Amino acid sequence: MKKKKAKGKLTVSLSELSQEINLKDYLGRKPTAKEKQLFADLAVDTIVNRTLDGQTVNGGKFKKYSKDYAALKGVTRDSVDLFLEGDLLESIGRRSSKEKVNTVKIQMKKGLQTKKGFNHQTGDTLPKREFFAVTDQEAKSITEEIRDKKADKEKVKTSNILSTRESVTSAGVSLAELRAALDLLDIDQIE
Repeated sequence: MKKKKAKGKLTVSLSELSQEINLKDYLGRKPTAKEKQLFADLAVDTIVNRTLDGQTVNGGKFKKYSKDYAALKGVTRDSVDLFLEGDLLESIGRRSSKEKVNTVKIQMKKGLQTKKGFNHQTGDTLPKREFFAVTDQEAKSITEEIRDKKADKEKVKTSNILSTRESVTSAGVSLAELRAALDLLDIDQIE
């Protein structure tokens, strides 16, 4: 059963291997810059870890290496992880300069690695081993992780505000004075 790719655009060509993911579809609102960066980091980790585990983007196992290539690499034929020197997987990253407001763009660096990635992704000159992309389910999971991290931060902020309020109140400052002081602060900028 083929897994559905994340909502967005997947580009697979010799000159570009990228996926643009619409985070607004997953968050239900416009993402913040921090959420976009965290999503991109987690998406790249997801692709790399899945690949190193020998799993295709669709959930199956990669096709076996040839006898000669497995011998050169010093592994068994079914130990496929698309990792020789690490260049292919290390070339995956975020391309923020090409993103739209609500999207994150994951892309391989242009050049040789894109060509190798294309050949694995399509089976052009190598056995087909689809590794590049984040599935809809993976995007949902990453989004939940982002929500959990945000909720944890909000709990910490609330806890800090409450402990500050208790400290200020016990120091003889009125609640009105505390509110006036908090109104002057931009809580989102304090971290």
